[in-house]
Amino acid sequence: MNENFDATSKDNVTTKEDADVLTELRDLTRKKLRLQYISTACIGGMLAVLIISVLVMVPRVSTTLAHINNVAAKAEESLAKAQESIEQINDMTKSMEQASSNLNKLVDENGESLGAAIKSMTEVDYEGLNQAIKDLQDAIGPMANFMNRFR
Repeated sequence: MNENFDATSKDNVTTKEDADVLTELRDLTRKKLRLQYISTACIGGMLAVLIISVLVMVPRVSTTLAHINNVAAKAEESLAKAQESIEQINDMTKSMEQASSNLNKLVDENGESLGAAIKSMTEVDYEGLNQAIKDLQDAIGPMANFMNRFR
């Protein structure tokens, strides 16, 4: 029975099995602590990467959002201008329709008198008129030469 007991001091008497169990428990606790240090370091590294990523990305995202807001504001302005242009085109179309209607009304009202004027112009004897002009030139030509001598 002496071989199962190990006396290390007067007050502390343990068995070899208890000592082996305690040694194994101590070794397992050290391994567990070492793994916890490693996992803590990994979590710290991931946190550092996350913080650096956030510090790099937030300004870029902020700038991108500012550009998007500017583009949206310009698009709203462009849409407002396009709406105004469409309204102006509609007004011009209405005024052109009214002018066309007025022109049709004028043609309808004066159609007969325009027809009569055109008919009378077609009945003019242009050959006779040309002959009369030639005769007038022949008659006045010598008088014009005579008057030019006194200049």
